[in-house]
Amino acid sequence: MVKYKERFSKYEKNRWTGLTISLCIVVVFYMLVSNIGSVKEFFNSFLTITSTVIIGAVFAYTVNPLAVFIYNKLKKLMKKSEDAAWIISASVSLIFVLGLVVGVLILLAPMLIDNITNFAMGLSGYMNSLKQLVMSTELDEDIKLSIMNFINEQSSLTAVVRKFVLGNDITPTGVLKFSADLGAGAFNFLIGIILAFYFLIGKKKLVELLSEFFLLVIPTKHYDNCRDVWIKFNSIFSRFIVCELIDAIIVGIVNGIFMFAMHMPYAVFCSFVVALCNLAPTFGPFVGAFICGVILLLAEPQFVIPFLVFTLALQLIDGYVIKPRLFGSALKVPAFLVLVFLVVGGKIWGVPGVLLAIPLAAILSYIYRQIAVPWLTARKKAKDEAEEKTESNAKAEAKGKKENKVVE
Repeated sequence: MVKYKERFSKYEKNRWTGLTISLCIVVVFYMLVSNIGSVKEFFNSFLTITSTVIIGAVFAYTVNPLAVFIYNKLKKLMKKSEDAAWIISASVSLIFVLGLVVGVLILLAPMLIDNITNFAMGLSGYMNSLKQLVMSTELDEDIKLSIMNFINEQSSLTAVVRKFVLGNDITPTGVLKFSADLGAGAFNFLIGIILAFYFLIGKKKLVELLSEFFLLVIPTKHYDNCRDVWIKFNSIFSRFIVCELIDAIIVGIVNGIFMFAMHMPYAVFCSFVVALCNLAPTFGPFVGAFICGVILLLAEPQFVIPFLVFTLALQLIDGYVIKPRLFGSALKVPAFLVLVFLVVGGKIWGVPGVLLAIPLAAILSYIYRQIAVPWLTARKKAKDEAEEKTESNAKAEAKGKKENKVVE
């Protein structure tokens, strides 16, 4: 707190400094909002260029906690060769996570394909049942006609899939472009995994290089404070990613057990959708529940209400029991701040912005509580003390003048 006070003490004498800084922040914010399209385009271009490196870095960052855990156990047995212990830990953790992902895909892929195939084969029948349900209601005829037209537009599964995959470019050129993009994406992912291995192996040297760089760039008296902030950031992000993945897996498994026990259709597919949507904060679970509810409504409507009731109960348990135990107090942030970051992050970065809304809000909350509040408190205290001193001096001076007049 003292260091941050020292950092801004040279501005205390200038009464216009705070106003100038505030105006500059407002102008910069206005320019960013006014040119949000250009900002978004810049970030999209940057992500496209560095996508392979980002894949590798994200995968390495996700695997790193497991590698550190294995390393802490292994270095006790290999005291004389800690570098070899880290290489073994990084290799084992990376192979384990890849094997786990591949194993889950091999286990779930046949069931997912079977669910999707059965849904596709029965789609026309589901649509006919939905048409009959709409026609049997007492809605206005114009509303019925609009709903029927919408259903007819969605009845062709092939057209829906082609539009979803290819957009409006349903031509041979579009198909070739999509195939090329798919192959390039798979190749980039493979290269990203290889880069993740090198990131993990070279983690120690990379950290040393970055530490040296920031030590040279950041003033020495502020380096320790910046390092503490970075350690907190890293703790929040790593804990959020690991705990969010664990939470999504738990929710998906529990949802699958319930649907299998109730003999609901498309249990594997719906559980996969629920787990995937649960990664997105706040609105994600509701989106997953809506998608699965529509699928059940088309297939077997009698299961919709039990599924939605169970989903509501599961999300309450997840929000008040599972997540607090996983995350602890590290990510307690105001709800309005999360909503702001959801909207802004989604507008600028899309899905990644939505997924990272909570940790970004947690970091901002940490900066406010641990940095801004202490500095503002110290600044206010210093100003109050200065005002009291000035006031006491003025009173003493006035008293001295009064006494001098009396003597005269």
